[in-house]
Amino acid sequence: MKIKAAVILSLFALFLTGCAPSSLSRYQPEKDSVRVLSAAASTAMVVSAHPIASEIGLKILQEGGNATDAAIATLSALNVVEPHASGLGGGGFALYYSAVKDSFFVIDYRERAPAEVIREQYYRKEDSLHTVRMHGATAIGTPGAPAGWQFLFNKFSTQPLEALVAPAAQVADSGFPLSEKQVGIIMDHLQDIVSDSAIASIFLDNGLPPETGFIVKQPQLAATLRTLGKSAFTQLYTSPFAEDIVRTVQARGGSLTERDLASYRAQSRQPLRGRYHEYEIITLPPPSIGGTALLEILKFAEQSNVRSKQFLSTEYVHTLAQASRQALRDVTTWISDPDYDQQPVSSLLSDEWIDRALTRMNEEGVPEQMPAWDAGKPGNTTHLVIVDSLGNLLSLTQSINDFYGAGVMAPKSGIMLNNHMADFSSDSTRKNSVQPNHRPASNMASTIVLKNGKPVLVIGSPGGPRIAPTVAQVIIAVLDGRLSLQDAVKMPRFFPQNSVLWVENRMPEETVEGLKAKGWKVSMNGSTNAFFGGVHAIGIDLVSHRLTGVADPRRDGAPAGWEKTK
Repeated sequence: MKIKAAVILSLFALFLTGCAPSSLSRYQPEKDSVRVLSAAASTAMVVSAHPIASEIGLKILQEGGNATDAAIATLSALNVVEPHASGLGGGGFALYYSAVKDSFFVIDYRERAPAEVIREQYYRKEDSLHTVRMHGATAIGTPGAPAGWQFLFNKFSTQPLEALVAPAAQVADSGFPLSEKQVGIIMDHLQDIVSDSAIASIFLDNGLPPETGFIVKQPQLAATLRTLGKSAFTQLYTSPFAEDIVRTVQARGGSLTERDLASYRAQSRQPLRGRYHEYEIITLPPPSIGGTALLEILKFAEQSNVRSKQFLSTEYVHTLAQASRQALRDVTTWISDPDYDQQPVSSLLSDEWIDRALTRMNEEGVPEQMPAWDAGKPGNTTHLVIVDSLGNLLSLTQSINDFYGAGVMAPKSGIMLNNHMADFSSDSTRKNSVQPNHRPASNMASTIVLKNGKPVLVIGSPGGPRIAPTVAQVIIAVLDGRLSLQDAVKMPRFFPQNSVLWVENRMPEETVEGLKAKGWKVSMNGSTNAFFGGVHAIGIDLVSHRLTGVADPRRDGAPAGWEKTK
């Protein structure tokens, strides 16, 4: 009864927060007196989803490591202090700039459907809630993180792997205190946690929801990290780890096999390149839909001259909301695994299509649905940005999808497993439908922005389908000179879902009323709500070369900067 009462109270509190009325007549940046959300430095910067992970990454840089070394250490630490959102049981994408090679690299370590997946199982009419695809062992894709992290390490790292994972293993052994937000996440996903004894033994306090400050220890994960550190992350694809993972999945009805694990390979891909006025935007290609959506939103914004509209006015928000709707509709219709199909990215970003779509938007107002380009529940992720003293840049997004993934942990290794089968389309006729060995489309949009060939911004966010609109809103505010990077990350956000526009309640009242008059069904959604992502970014001053690292107040992230003294 205590658990049920706590759950009801937590949901009621969430409802009240999400429905709080707006009291601002104009936008003002919100202050955060609890956490340091912005840091300046001259030498190097790490911004990640947890202060412990950021500090671990920064220490690696201070000890002579490069951006990849810091990334490996930070990712390992995030697997410990943010295991509900990312880790070795998931997958993602890394966008890396090598200063020595003066080149950009994309590493695709997105999860993959098992080879023996039964496609029909995911499209049964009686499964109207798509439970098979969304939750439990049938939702688990082949994890790509071990291969992706190892790919990064092999190609760019300079330090011993054992030294890079040691700090994370130590934290897993000694434990870390849960934040208030992490406790809230546990409350929201209590049913998933209670149903898996391995997860419950770690995150519950004698079977009950923990309080803020509860120390989480993960001895199994610590031992796994130390073992992998002595060899390679890809050892997770071999026994005894593979046996532990596969036995756990198959015992609950999943189709993952040891062959799926052994055959997984990360892919090297060419980044997407686009422009916004005088800036060049470098971002992720398919199977990410986020990069294409971001570039499409920016093209809509430029060609509709958002720069000339009053900031956060009705026309400003309406234009970007319509652009976001159209871009997301296009990419979810057409983008899929590039290893199996052609991707019409150039068509979606063509001036012809952008002009045609803008004309229709101006004529139609806010229809319930928007047509896609015609050839004839929130995702939860982590984002990491790093700039090192050598000029290397990293923007990396990865996930296990929903908080606590599939709600399944491999008990002997302490690895939380993803539910990224949910990212396949619910429509069996779509290009992105469930297929053996296919990678599902991803919303991730790790991005680097250049001006005159020089980097000025490294940015990304978690947030599922909110990622591209969120990153676009911050990029536009900064590049158009509206706000500083810190204030742009804090500014009120919005996200369109059909004719509903989800809006943080700090949006100016006159803007909200104007949006309603245009036909939007405006729904207020908290003041600084994690629903709208968790942007991590590093700004680089072209003149002084100083770094500004910014973490999003909506989540638990923090920057860590290195001010090197002579």
